[in-house]
Amino acid sequence: MEQKNLIKQIFTEVINPGNCFHCGLCEGLSKNLFKMTNTSKGPIPKLIRKPVKNDISDLKKIVHACPGRGIPYHHLSKKLITSKKSKIIGNYNSLYIASSNSNLIRQKASSGGLVRSLLIELIKSKKVDYVCILDEKEEKILNFDVLLTNSIDKILNTSQSIYQTTPLLHKLKKLKKNKKYVFVGLPEHIASLRILKVNYPKDYAHIKFLISIYSGTNMYPGAIEFYLKGNGVRNINDIKKIDWRYGEWPGMLRIVTKNKILSLKKFYYNYLIPFFISKNCLITPDFTGELSDVSVGDAWSPTLENKGYGYSVAITRSKVFDEILIKLKRNNSLYVKKINFKNAIRMHAHMIEFKKVGSYLRIEKLKKRGPVPLYDLEPINISYLRKFIEKIIGLIISIASNKIIKSLFSLINSKILGFVFKIVRQLWKSITKPTKRKGLNNIKIIEVNNKRVKEFLNT
Repeated sequence: MEQKNLIKQIFTEVINPGNCFHCGLCEGLSKNLFKMTNTSKGPIPKLIRKPVKNDISDLKKIVHACPGRGIPYHHLSKKLITSKKSKIIGNYNSLYIASSNSNLIRQKASSGGLVRSLLIELIKSKKVDYVCILDEKEEKILNFDVLLTNSIDKILNTSQSIYQTTPLLHKLKKLKKNKKYVFVGLPEHIASLRILKVNYPKDYAHIKFLISIYSGTNMYPGAIEFYLKGNGVRNINDIKKIDWRYGEWPGMLRIVTKNKILSLKKFYYNYLIPFFISKNCLITPDFTGELSDVSVGDAWSPTLENKGYGYSVAITRSKVFDEILIKLKRNNSLYVKKINFKNAIRMHAHMIEFKKVGSYLRIEKLKKRGPVPLYDLEPINISYLRKFIEKIIGLIISIASNKIIKSLFSLINSKILGFVFKIVRQLWKSITKPTKRKGLNNIKIIEVNNKRVKEFLNT
């Protein structure tokens, strides 16, 4: 009966209330028990056979490491050996701005080529045998899967940023225990892997390093079809190639079809977000991948953006990556410069606040409807004005995600929508910035205890 109770827990707490993070953990840790199935609301695990007693051990790991049940970030962050403490970006060692000095690497990348540079160095130095990174399947547009490779050429040519809910952990069971791996993923993927490494160290010793990409908002499948429709392309099969961050940083969405080439600046095609934003990115406080060995994101700052060269901001939480960055700087492979905490926060203040304060407000609202993810930190003394701002954000998302509204807006040319969105976004940020920036500067985050935290304290 225990296996049935564990299955019931997964469906009751995660899948049925819509708390699934689409990570693929269910499939990756079980033996043909779950299968990730594509839906309009992202890939969801489907039970493909009845559970048996032999599944109990796997099911316990799934329940324990599922991000849809919440992550005790503060508790786990203490497990990392770091020199500095932070409840905003997680504990860390150092903060950097970095960019590849290789034109080839930088042009292939989304923001400076740092992730590719780190992966290539890990392979060359034999610190790992294989890289695990999301990539688009060859000749299969918008069909992504984990690429397991030690080929430098394949690492160079992996997909850029992918703004679509996609599983990453569904192939965990296929990894060889006698090999060493580095995983590149979103914060939720990295958090689940960190739980497995902390609580089952012998079983997951082969996963040596965890690299997280900053992740603010992600989108459900359908965003690209929406974009195509606004440009007169009715059949997604007309696409020959798609690049999410093509050209000079910060890049543009570029789609090559049978008859034409479509392109739209990054800050324009962000108009797709309100229509297709995934629920999971609204209910997690983790923007920077707080449980990774190193986290990487775009280095947004007016000075760097005007250069159009491509820069990354990096947070190291392992001495190994501090050493790698210093080594790559010395051999002139990377431009590397240390920055202070204030500058690192300023680059992503809006999104950090969206996660640290906004996710808490959204979860509080969802508690009335059923189970929600449980975390071990929460902000206090949130202003009434900030709460009002969150209500407006929720209303906008609710209206934009309506099928009829999406159908109507999909008929409007993307360049018009993109231009209007950029203007509205800039206006919105200028109006809300004082409140959100003040809230972030004065934010007080406290530890909380709940049943999720107790699970970890008792293991």
